[in-house]
Amino acid sequence: MKHKISILSHLLFVLLCLSKLCGLIHAENRSTNRSASISNQQRQDLLRSLPAISSFRSDPSDQFLVDLANVRRGHPYRGRDAEKPHTGGHLYFNLDNIPNSPKSPAKYPAIYAVADGVITRVDYSFQLREMFEPALNQRVANQRYGLGLTFARSGTTAITFHYSIEPFIDPKDPTFYEPFILVKPGQRVKKGEIIARMYIPPMKSIAEKTHIHFNLIREGGGGFISPSIFSKEVVREFHRRWNLFPNDPDSPIPPCMGYKLQADENPFQRKAVTTL
Repeated sequence: MKHKISILSHLLFVLLCLSKLCGLIHAENRSTNRSASISNQQRQDLLRSLPAISSFRSDPSDQFLVDLANVRRGHPYRGRDAEKPHTGGHLYFNLDNIPNSPKSPAKYPAIYAVADGVITRVDYSFQLREMFEPALNQRVANQRYGLGLTFARSGTTAITFHYSIEPFIDPKDPTFYEPFILVKPGQRVKKGEIIARMYIPPMKSIAEKTHIHFNLIREGGGGFISPSIFSKEVVREFHRRWNLFPNDPDSPIPPCMGYKLQADENPFQRKAVTTL
């Protein structure tokens, strides 16, 4: 009987240690997440100066978030009715001339403000889930950085363009990306202004996964919506560079920024659409 109690006590001790270890790991991941946002009062004050999101239907933006000549592959926002839903567009970069040193951020691809607005959030470092990389036969970390550009409103709800900038590395330094972020929370920016640079790691197998995930967000918990604010010319040029994989279950997808959207994913009206 004493022997069984001893074994049980030992197992409980091991479980307790494992629990503490997991807690430390999660705490460490949280400690590397560094973000800054404007206050709720600043958001309310900003709202009054924003144009209606509907204005982007009649007068869409002619400024994409990167130089389209730098885009190697991509896809639009895939709504919940798509075969392979994904709450954001993706763009992947040409890898012909990858800079060899992060000490020269200006040599990396520019990221632009897609409209006039205010930077309402900056993610300096944010841990996403690891992904398995077949070329390396191992899981790869994904410590990203990002920006929120609030540029329009829908009624009393602010609309933000979300830039999730994902180099697919873990630099082991929560300040590593700071030189690549060129704006601060609360800063007003003009359409076409360079607001960040895209860090691309030197290892090509990892650089091939490096991308920007982009979508719109209804602030206040309204969910992700399609970034369908661009001109037909921008959409056509982006579409020309998608290079969707042959086994893509949604292929072919017509030129658009949002595909098979449910009603709440449409930024202009609560109506489901196939392409937008």
